[in-house]
Amino acid sequence: MTYPTVWPTEPYRPLPPAMIGTIREIATSLGIGTGAVGLVMVVVIQIAGRILPTSSDGANVVTMGMATFAAVALLLSGIAMMTARPLVRTGSVETKGAILLRGVEAGLCGGALFATAIFLIFYVSRVATSGQYDPQDTIEVTPGIVMYTLLPVLALILTIVNAVVAHRLLFPTVEKVRKHLERESG
Repeated sequence: MTYPTVWPTEPYRPLPPAMIGTIREIATSLGIGTGAVGLVMVVVIQIAGRILPTSSDGANVVTMGMATFAAVALLLSGIAMMTARPLVRTGSVETKGAILLRGVEAGLCGGALFATAIFLIFYVSRVATSGQYDPQDTIEVTPGIVMYTLLPVLALILTIVNAVVAHRLLFPTVEKVRKHLERESG
């Protein structure tokens, strides 16, 4: 079988067998890992958002909603990564499915970025300006508040990692394909 120097527009792109195994393994393990982390984050955000000192704030609904949205984007990104496995068949990658997966990952990154930005604007400003008018309303910055603030940021970072890895796995450069071919043949 000859491997092209530029990717064809056919429905399937041929790849070396060793590369196919690597793609399937990485996509599945990364998808399961990030999906599980996203699910745990959803639960932790819901619990922490209700017990932290900031829970009495009127904007808590917005901040919890945006933090949860970022975590759900991570969960869905992990599930989408697991769908990469059936796109990679023996010796080839399904082109339309890979393009669709890349679009889904990019959309989830955009949503997670938006949700994280809104969360940080509302939450950090609330904590930073607490006690401005009444010293009794001051919110102490505790490890719980720091952890709660970092959860959507972590979800965003992991969603971006999924998008980058999906792109690099399903659309390898010609040089990378050649290196795999050289390793297999010699």
